[in-house]
Amino acid sequence: MSKIDLKKNILTSGSFRALIMITSFFTSFMSARYLGVEIKGVYSYLYTVVGFAWLILDMGVYRSIPYLVRKFPDKLQEVFNLSVFLFVLESLLLGIVGLCCIGFWSSLLGLELSRGSLILIVMLITSSKFGMQLQSLYVGMDKIWNHSIAQLLSALFLVVMLLIGLLFAKDANKLMYMLAIGVGSQFLLVGSYLGMVKWERIRFSFDPELLKIIYSHSFRVFLSSLFVSFLLRVDIILIKRALSFSEVGIYSIAAHIIDVLQLASNVVGVLLLVKLADCTLIEDKWHIMRKILLVFSLILGAANIGFLILGKWLLGIFFGSDFVPVYGVYLWLIPASFSLSFGSLFNNYLNSKGFPIISIILPALALGANVALNLLFIPIWGIYGAALATSVSYTLWFLSIVAYEHFTTGKKLMFYLIPRKADFTELRDYALSLIPLGR
Repeated sequence: MSKIDLKKNILTSGSFRALIMITSFFTSFMSARYLGVEIKGVYSYLYTVVGFAWLILDMGVYRSIPYLVRKFPDKLQEVFNLSVFLFVLESLLLGIVGLCCIGFWSSLLGLELSRGSLILIVMLITSSKFGMQLQSLYVGMDKIWNHSIAQLLSALFLVVMLLIGLLFAKDANKLMYMLAIGVGSQFLLVGSYLGMVKWERIRFSFDPELLKIIYSHSFRVFLSSLFVSFLLRVDIILIKRALSFSEVGIYSIAAHIIDVLQLASNVVGVLLLVKLADCTLIEDKWHIMRKILLVFSLILGAANIGFLILGKWLLGIFFGSDFVPVYGVYLWLIPASFSLSFGSLFNNYLNSKGFPIISIILPALALGANVALNLLFIPIWGIYGAALATSVSYTLWFLSIVAYEHFTTGKKLMFYLIPRKADFTELRDYALSLIPLGR
C-alpha cells in the first residue's frame, strides 16, 4: 500500500473536523432547545446505552481494522463482506429479540419503551457499528478525503433535521423524533461510504483464517475499547441512578463539550495508529508523539481559555438559562479535556505496538477508580462531584500509560516527549506555509 502522509491526512481530516465541530455545536444547542433539560437527559442516557451496546457487539473489530488493512491488504474485500453480513444479521436478530422482550428492556433501562422506540434504538446500535467499521476501512485504505466528506454530510443532516424539528415539529414526540433523525444520519453516513468506493459483489462466505486474523487482533482491542468507553460514559449512568434526568441533561452538555474537543484527538488517533503501525523504530514513534502532544496542548489550552472567558455568556445565549449551570460543571472537567485527548492518543500508540495487554489493564484500573470516586463524590457534591471524579480518573489513565511506557523502554520516553525549539519552529513554518502571505 502507499506510504501514509500523516501531515496531509491530519490537515485534510482536521479541516473537515473543524466544520464538523461547528455543526456539532449547533446540534448540541438546538437539541437542548428542542428537548429541554429533562428529555435531553433521557436522550443522552439512551445514546450512552446505544454506545455501549454497539461497542460490545463490535468486539473491537472497528479499532483493529485500520491496522489489519495495512498489514493484510489482500483481505480488504473479505473484511468488507463480513461487515455487511453482520450488519444484516444483527439487525434482524436484535429486532426480534428486542420486540419479544420489550418489557425486560424497559425494566432494565428504567424507561417505558414503545415498539417504535425500540426498533429505532436497535437500528441506531447496528448502523453505528456498521458505520464505524466502514470508517475504519476508509482510514486503513488512506481514503481520508472520502471519509471526511461522509462524516460532514452526516453531521449536516442532523443540523438540518433539528432545525426542521424546532420550526415544524414542536408538538411531535420529541424523543422519537431525535432517535429517528439519529438513525437517518447513520444511514446517510453508511450510504455515503458504500457509494464512494466500487466494491466487488458481496459474497457471504466464512473464511476461518480471516476470522482468526480479525478476532485474534480485535479481542484485546475490544476489552481496551470497552473499558475506555465505560471510563468515558459511566458517569452518565451513575448520575441517572443517583440523581435525575435533569441533572443528566446538565452534565451531558458539559460532557459533550469534552467530546467536541476530543473529536480532533479521535481523528488524529486513528490516523496516528495507521502511521505508527508503519514505523519500525520506537524512537520514530516517540518523535511523532512529541509533536502531536505539542499541537494538542496548544489547541486545548486556547479552547479552554476561550471557554473560561466566554462560556457562561455563550451557554445563556445558545442553550438558555436552564443550562447555565453547565459552566460550573465544565470547570471541574477542564483537566479531563487534556487527559482524555492525551490518553486517547497514547492508547493508539500502545495499539500500534500490537495491542499489548497493558492497553486493557490501565483503562480497567482507571474505570475502577472512576466508579469508586463517582460513588463517593456524587452523594456529596452531585454532578460537580461526578466531574471531579472524571477528571481525576482520566488523568490517572493518561499518566499511567506514560509511566508504564517510560519504565519499560529503558526510561527514555520522557526525554523524547520534552518539546524542542525545533518543534515550535517546524510548527510555525508549517502553519505559515498554509497561508498564502506566509509563503
